[in-house]
Amino acid sequence: MKAEFEIKITTGSMYRFLMYHTYHELSGIFSIIAGAVLLALYIWARRGNGVNSWIYLAFSILFFVYLPWTLYTRAARQARLNPVFKKPLGYFVSDEGIIVTQGKESNEAKWESVLKVRETGQSILIYTNPKSAFIWVKAQMGTQEAAVRELILAHVDAKKVKLAKRR
Repeated sequence: MKAEFEIKITTGSMYRFLMYHTYHELSGIFSIIAGAVLLALYIWARRGNGVNSWIYLAFSILFFVYLPWTLYTRAARQARLNPVFKKPLGYFVSDEGIIVTQGKESNEAKWESVLKVRETGQSILIYTNPKSAFIWVKAQMGTQEAAVRELILAHVDAKKVKLAKRR
């Protein structure tokens, strides 16, 4: 079995990856909890006529807005400046592994090197190291998505894979 497709990484697809990656780590979870606690403190302090309650609101907004904003600016910068994202990446996925091509360059990743596979609403993420992944936008994969799913399920340890169930 094999699948072949091209993926063009955009600011939006990079942003969704960064948001997913960040908010599924301890720092992202902490920022959500901290923002919620600070918002609750603001509401509680306002009820008791807290003099400096605005500071809780300011820091809550900082946690809820600052991190997503910095992730967006980082995604825009990467999509615009990284030469790898200027042209589509070609993927050939087979029983042997994943071959990524762009122009005359190509790299290969064996299935054994896959650390984890995650699915978001719009992408399939293939992590080959803890901080980066192949971002496969499902809309760009077209009819190849079903074959890719089968290959992943056949070659990656089930404990490492979190794909949505298909009906």
